[in-house]
Amino acid sequence: MNGERKLIALDIGSSWVRAAVGSVDSNGQLMIDGCCERPSEGIRSGNVVNTAAVNSAVESVINEVSLPLGISPQYLIIGAGGSQISCKPSNGVIGVSDRSETISRSDIFRSLESANSQELPADREVLHTLVQDFIVDGKKNIKDPNNMVGHRLESKVLIVTADKSQCDNMRNTLNRAGLSVERIILDSLADSSVVLGKEEKDTGTVLINIGAQTSNLIAFSDGVPVFVCGIDLGSSSITNDIAYILQKTKTVAELLKEQYGHCYSPMVPDELVPIPQVGNLPDKKLPRAEFAKIIEPRMAEILHLLKKEFDKQTNRNVFSNGIVLVGGGSLLSGTPELAKEVFHMPARLGFPEALSGLGRDYINPKYTTVLGLLKYEASRNDNGARTASKSGRQPQSGDGFFGKMKNAWKMLF
Repeated sequence: MNGERKLIALDIGSSWVRAAVGSVDSNGQLMIDGCCERPSEGIRSGNVVNTAAVNSAVESVINEVSLPLGISPQYLIIGAGGSQISCKPSNGVIGVSDRSETISRSDIFRSLESANSQELPADREVLHTLVQDFIVDGKKNIKDPNNMVGHRLESKVLIVTADKSQCDNMRNTLNRAGLSVERIILDSLADSSVVLGKEEKDTGTVLINIGAQTSNLIAFSDGVPVFVCGIDLGSSSITNDIAYILQKTKTVAELLKEQYGHCYSPMVPDELVPIPQVGNLPDKKLPRAEFAKIIEPRMAEILHLLKKEFDKQTNRNVFSNGIVLVGGGSLLSGTPELAKEVFHMPARLGFPEALSGLGRDYINPKYTTVLGLLKYEASRNDNGARTASKSGRQPQSGDGFFGKMKNAWKMLF
């Protein structure tokens, strides 16, 4: 297809590495060409702890998804999440430069540049500057002030940052595998691009992704993100609890969790869980309600930790659409019911949208991040040349004033 470009997204989790390839045409339409996953090694709570192990897992999944398509991957879109993520609201105020007092795109860019001019610690890297609102001469809730008349323009943004050393470690690790990171995107922002529709963002929704060793939250109100956070705790801690209490291997504990796990005791079925024994000894039988008592406290802890951060920064009354849960950990029975009790909001399981070319098996909460990375990048509709280098430097399509204006405008529309 004329003008078509290929995107490769990589979701490097603590339990699984997932890759997806997509084609984007000149109109920004995304077609999924392939998706696959492999067990992950060398990652702990989103951090690289064994470079060789990460490279082996990444090369395996990249080869599986790219070789059948006859493409040679070089530039990757990856995500970031967990406790390394933080956000900070910021305002930028400027006087309108035009004598006619008509606001131009350059005025909008200057206001965004002013909002983004905060001094950040040297150990933080800016991932996104997310536009929330514009104010013209005191009038709020203006989404696009271009060509409006006014004296004073104020922009409100949410600056999302990540731990710079963790980002650099991931870039360097992939560089050693002959790959280069084109862009790092907030995991929860990627999730939202394939799970939440415009109306859900407008009416107020909290999206929670429960992964293996990290869990992330993003809150939308009036169509824009108002808060993001992450913690280094996920569903693998439940597996560890089961293994420790029942004195079983993690493999057995994971199977028991998947087949019989439940994290909301009022709804646990009245049945027995067969606990395998060593040798030829018969299985022990454990009431499923007792098994749930092992699981529920840890899932409740995950949700309470996220709620604690959420309550610090947000007004709970503006999220009428409640909570949407994604990620592999959300598939544990009883999770929506427990989330409803912890957050005192409606809660439901979320699924990625049926993107063009996507197989039915991948319309599953555990694939939201890798698919979301593709969808979010495709929405940028950037058909320019790729300039990332093997050193890990991110593409600087925004170098120069007009390039920066182009990138700033992408944050708006």
